Amino acid sequence: MKLKTLSLVVALVLSSFTIKASYIVGGMISVASNGSDSTSIGLFVVAETNTQMPQSISLQRWKKDAQGWYQTDGYITVSGVTQSNYHGFYVYNYGSDYVNLDSGDYRFIYQACCWPILENATNSWNSDIVISTDYLHSNIWSGNTPYMEQLLPINVQKNAVNSMKPVWGTINSHFVNPDNDSVNLSMTELYQYYSNGVFVPQTPQTLTNVLANNDSITFVGTTLGKHGYGFQIDKYHGNTLVSVQRIQWMFKIVNSTLDIEENQIEKEVIGIWDWQGRYIQKDIKGGLSGDKLYLIRYSDGSYDKVFLMKQ
Repeated sequence: MKLKTLSLVVALVLSSFTIKASYIVGGMISVASNGSDSTSIGLFVVAETNTQMPQSISLQRWKKDAQGWYQTDGYITVSGVTQSNYHGFYVYNYGSDYVNLDSGDYRFIYQACCWPILENATNSWNSDIVISTDYLHSNIWSGNTPYMEQLLPINVQKNAVNSMKPVWGTINSHFVNPDNDSVNLSMTELYQYYSNGVFVPQTPQTLTNVLANNDSITFVGTTLGKHGYGFQIDKYHGNTLVSVQRIQWMFKIVNSTLDIEENQIEKEVIGIWDWQGRYIQKDIKGGLSGDKLYLIRYSDGSYDKVFLMKQ
C-alpha cells in the first residue's frame, strides 16, 4: 500500500512540474512602418508560466524571390519590453529596433517548442508553435499591420456561447486596423512547424465549434481542457494583398471562469503528505516538523513541493 501511495505522490509531483513548463499558448506578430528605413517588428506571446522566456528573441526573416518562393534572409531581434498577467497566464511583448527593408515580400516567423497537451490535437505536445506575418514593403504600400487592442480570452466556459465581439474597432475591440485598409479574418489550421516555405498543420486535429469573421469570434466548448486554434488576418490595399498574419491561440474550457479566478486568488490547503507518501494532516496550522520536505495539495487541484525550515 505504501509503495502504491508513494508512486501516486511521485506522479503528482512530476505532473506538477510538467504543468509549470513554459508552454506558449498564443501569439501574434505585427509590423509598423513609416517608410523604407523606419520599420519595426512587434511580437507578443502568451505563456503558461513566467519562467524560461528570454529577454530577446530572433525572428526568422524570409524574402520572396523572383520565382515566388520565400528564401531565408537572416533574422530580426526583438527584445522584451513589458510583461503582464492575463487569465492566469503571462503575456510578453517584444519589439525590434527600426530596420531598413528593401522593397519586396517578407515573411517573419516565430517558431518555438512547444504547445501544451491539447484536447483537439493529440500530437500537440510534440509540435512547435508557429506564429508568422507576411508583409509587403514597396512603393505601393509600406504601412502597418493590424494588432490586438484586447487579447482574445483564454478561459472560456463550458457549454456556453463565448462570443468575442466586436472584433474590429478602436475602443473595446480585439483587433485594430490602423490604416483603414480592407481586412478579412478567418479560421486556419493549427500549425506544428514551418518547412520549405510551407506551414505544416498538426495531424490529427479537430477544429469544430468555432466561427470567426469580421464581426465576431464565437466559440462553444463542450469538452473541458485546452483547445488550440488558428486565425488569419488578410489585409488588402486596394486589390493588393499587403499582409497576412497567422495567429495561433489556445482556449481553456472550464466549468466557470469565476471559479478559476477565485481559485487562483484564494486557493486553500486541503492536505499534506510527507515525501514517503504518508498523509499527515489537512492544513498547515501546526504540528509539522522542520527541515523536512512536504507535498501540499490545494483546493484548485494543484500541488507544491515545500521544504519547511526548522524554526
